Amino acid sequence: MRSLWAAGLLLRRLGTERGVILLIFVLVAGTSFVFAAAPRLFNRVSDDALQYAVRVASPVQRSISASFSGNIGVKAGDGVGPIRERGDGIAAQFSPAITNIVADRRLRFTSVRLIVLDPPSYETRLLFRYQDGVTDRTKLVSGRWPVDRGVALQTVAVNSGSDPTTGPSAPPAVFEAAISTAAAEEVGIKLGDDFTLRLDGSDPSIQGIPFTLAPTEVEIVGLYEPLDETDPYWFADTDLLRAVQHGNPDEPLAWVTAYVPPEMYPNLAASRLPFQYEWRYPTSPDRFESDQVPQLQSDLRRLGVNAGAAATGATRTIDIRTGLPGILEAFATQRALTETVLSIATLGPFGLAAGAIAMVAQLLVRRRRPTLALARGRGASGFLVLGTQLWEGIVVTGGAALLGLALATVAIPARSSPLSAELAIAVAAVATLLLIGASWSTARRPLGNLERDDMPIRAVTTRRLVVEGTIVFLAAAATLLLRQRGLAAPTGAGGVGAATGASAGTATINPLLAAVPVLAGLAAGILALRLYPLPIRALGWLAARRRDFVPVLGLRTIGRHPGAANLPLLVLLLTAAFGAFASTLAASIDRGQLTASYVEVGADFRVERIGLGSMPAIEQLRAVPGVQSVARGLVDPTASFQSTVGQRASIDMAAIEPEEYAAVVAGSPVEPRWPAVFAAAPPAKPGTAEAPIPAILSTRMPVGSAHLGLGDTFKTNLAGQWLVFQLVERRDTFPGIDDRSAFAIAPLPWVQAALDRPRGAGVMWVRAASDIRPGLVSAISDTGAAARVISRYDAFAALRDAPLESVIVTGYTAALVVAAIYMALAIVGAMVLSAAGRTRDLAYLRTLGVTGRQSLGLTVMEHGPPVLIAVIPGIGLGIGIALLVEPGLGLATFVGVSGVPLYFDWLALAALAVALIMVVGAAVGLGTWLARRVRPADALRIGET
Repeated sequence: MRSLWAAGLLLRRLGTERGVILLIFVLVAGTSFVFAAAPRLFNRVSDDALQYAVRVASPVQRSISASFSGNIGVKAGDGVGPIRERGDGIAAQFSPAITNIVADRRLRFTSVRLIVLDPPSYETRLLFRYQDGVTDRTKLVSGRWPVDRGVALQTVAVNSGSDPTTGPSAPPAVFEAAISTAAAEEVGIKLGDDFTLRLDGSDPSIQGIPFTLAPTEVEIVGLYEPLDETDPYWFADTDLLRAVQHGNPDEPLAWVTAYVPPEMYPNLAASRLPFQYEWRYPTSPDRFESDQVPQLQSDLRRLGVNAGAAATGATRTIDIRTGLPGILEAFATQRALTETVLSIATLGPFGLAAGAIAMVAQLLVRRRRPTLALARGRGASGFLVLGTQLWEGIVVTGGAALLGLALATVAIPARSSPLSAELAIAVAAVATLLLIGASWSTARRPLGNLERDDMPIRAVTTRRLVVEGTIVFLAAAATLLLRQRGLAAPTGAGGVGAATGASAGTATINPLLAAVPVLAGLAAGILALRLYPLPIRALGWLAARRRDFVPVLGLRTIGRHPGAANLPLLVLLLTAAFGAFASTLAASIDRGQLTASYVEVGADFRVERIGLGSMPAIEQLRAVPGVQSVARGLVDPTASFQSTVGQRASIDMAAIEPEEYAAVVAGSPVEPRWPAVFAAAPPAKPGTAEAPIPAILSTRMPVGSAHLGLGDTFKTNLAGQWLVFQLVERRDTFPGIDDRSAFAIAPLPWVQAALDRPRGAGVMWVRAASDIRPGLVSAISDTGAAARVISRYDAFAALRDAPLESVIVTGYTAALVVAAIYMALAIVGAMVLSAAGRTRDLAYLRTLGVTGRQSLGLTVMEHGPPVLIAVIPGIGLGIGIALLVEPGLGLATFVGVSGVPLYFDWLALAALAVALIMVVGAAVGLGTWLARRVRPADALRIGET
């Protein structure tokens, strides 16, 4: 009966302690909201990231295309209907997941190459093509659109030799076609021109056929221009817009693709010649969702396997091509690594939230001590007290966690995640355990000691030392594992493929490795708590030599009672370490993305020749307002390479003006640091065995290359001439060149002096601000040059704005703010807990004549050393953790380039330290204000019953 009465007394306290209970409820609900909202926000960011990855990919990569080489025979009047039916049959094989992302269907057919006899300017090849949507995305400049004249394209058998069996009076078949104005200007064709055509025997699709064309002509009846050449419809498919150059400046050869109407196809197919058919299925980026990625990957693999004879119903197979598997694979790898990296940002605030809740729980138990003492005196056992606390915790924290989960569900419009509910339950469970843990000592304390405010200081138990030693060991082991294995562990070879950096396959979160910063901070805090009384006592001994009693009294107070500052010091150290780690990670990603933009472009701007067009003069670019410096280069991405006799290989060869290029990238992360020989003037006959041209070679070499050491020579064919180069340095990467390809870099003055016919620059690098691009484009256009401008600023913006890249910085910034809030709550709670004892001590001292200024000095001396011990080493710990685990974080996935070191923003770290000290100062000021509110006479009676 007495136990039931005691239980009722304990439960009735809910009505008398509404303030503290409400504080716990709000704290748990807020924590539950934060951690339940995080997975939903990540789902939304993941969807945005997938759609962004698909959107920035080329239209060719994000489309599904099916191609077939042959002849799909039709009857007269059918047009392209049978071809379209074949495309519908291919689309019927798509799974529901693939069908959902397909936004349109397009077809096209292309004829074999035809030789234009007597071309107006230089050798020309013509191809007939129909493509869905051309007339909707172009406008006629002159003439009209072609029509079918009802004549068939005929072939005739070839007798012995190569003469066709044509009758002398056979009239030629005339076909109408339209070409672009750009192609017409390039090859000199005019509206109304007609040309005789002949089969191009070099076309691989017709080699060996026993017939040739009957007399055939083409008449150009229309000239058109695109409405918008930047329309994704034309991306990487501009054959209908301009002539394609396949020759060289000395022997130019142009391929011109002419548009024909769909009604002409039956007459063209009657020739029995093969055609190249292609069906395209563009996808809509807005239809992609990240949770569909595994299903899409599986369906696309099956589509590639099933596409074959069964897909065509013919002997020849249909080739299915798409870049979606690569896009989805890259996204899945990056998403998994992002999730694991963000797990650190989640676990850090979670640990600090536990500290804040623990501090409030201690405050609650301190207020309840008289009630607990009364209940224990009336017969309540320790288990009854703990059981009542358990039920109370379940009701309060469980309800608060459910409220936070509900608010997150309503406030965050995103796909649900089971992790939200799991984190909300974890918050409630941890809060309940902390409430029970705070009541444990009071519930299990002997009845005789319940009335004491302070327990006697006892030596540290062996059990506690073992627990603390285990935490330190786990922190060290987890740090080493993270450095060696990476943050994300692969699930197996059947994942999404090779990952970048730390992960491979589909990465999964390893909770132990993700908790490394928290564990390391906790271990450092334990060591600090065990070691910091020693220097404090030493400082107290030195302070005893002073006549002023404030320093010695303050230092000896915290030296005798170090446990009073344990939790605040630990929370402060964890926050400082987590903040320094987050700041370093964010600064390194930002710096790495800046470096990646330079590595991708090679300078602020790169001006590239288009095809065989001309380049602007360097003086014209230097005259653009805002241009600081310009460097020229001669680049051949497929230059022939020989390091052994008979080797057939290619290399990315770049001849660059060394001094000018160094000025273009001066002060950037990609300063070239040329070998000294690059600055020397070329000798009389460079490029020969007697005077080889100095060159930098990549560490990745073409297949079949000899093992080259410094001083060895090799040959490269540049601008049609074989030159001898001498290896002077090896490098892994060079700005503006894909690190997956082999490359060679040489000084342009040497190369130009070695060439019999020096060539003009094909690339120019420009140093200028981001707003200079319109001026560059205008200057190039005014000269009539055919060149494109590539901006490093655009590349940097694309990396920075990518959702999965930006969410890392945003997530860690938000986590740091949340951690600082929890740290402030914990410190303020600790100050409130110790306010009564501090008030009593100050009251005694004030009766002895201590002034208010001296009281403030005591407060500063009591809290200053612990703050310095926590903040400064905490920031150093965060930097050290970042250095230790950097190889395992896989930052290359987020910055776009490998080999970028960590970057420390010392100004941000200093601001972090100042902000943390200000928060602690505010908490100390609050505690001092609470102490001064009590009159000395009242303070001396604190603790009386």
